[in-house]
Amino acid sequence: MPKLVDAANQREQIRDAAREVFAARGVRGTGLSHVARAAGMGRSSLYHYYPDKDALLADMVGEMLQQEQRLFRACLEAEGSALSRLEGLARACAALFPEWAAFGRVFMDLRLEDAREMGGFFRSVRRDLAGVISEGQADGSLAPTPDAHVQASILIGAIDGLLLQYFVDEAALPDPEALARDLVVVTRRMVSA
Repeated sequence: MPKLVDAANQREQIRDAAREVFAARGVRGTGLSHVARAAGMGRSSLYHYYPDKDALLADMVGEMLQQEQRLFRACLEAEGSALSRLEGLARACAALFPEWAAFGRVFMDLRLEDAREMGGFFRSVRRDLAGVISEGQADGSLAPTPDAHVQASILIGAIDGLLLQYFVDEAALPDPEALARDLVVVTRRMVSA
């Protein structure tokens, strides 16, 4: 009689093993044979569930995004004021940072071929932006805190985050003029004296 296997449970065990291996070795340094070994199975058994590494990674990313969506929904639909719900979301996300960070290497490996080049770009833009903010802080036209480099990082993060959202779902930000106007308003509020 054939052995009955819970396919959903087996996929979950494979993804758990893969997270550990990818976190340790990175995407490029990991083959399905590494994942199979960590999951305690043969490669041919793993191929039954995931024909290639891309299929496994796609499943892992999908699972992570679903978990994040459920977390956001639960926090934002909770009882209490809008502020308390946002604070709850911030706390819940911060509690998951270690787990997300473990998968972060995989995500970054998939998205960035050369992080050093991106790091240089961000350092340059942040330095230039912080210089302008420092000028305004020195003449009193901009708030003296937070630090100019922190403000620059926040502004870059907002812009980069909006860019990512636009790239992934253009419909989320359908009016570029309104987006620009609103980003100016938010920026002004953040840096105003």
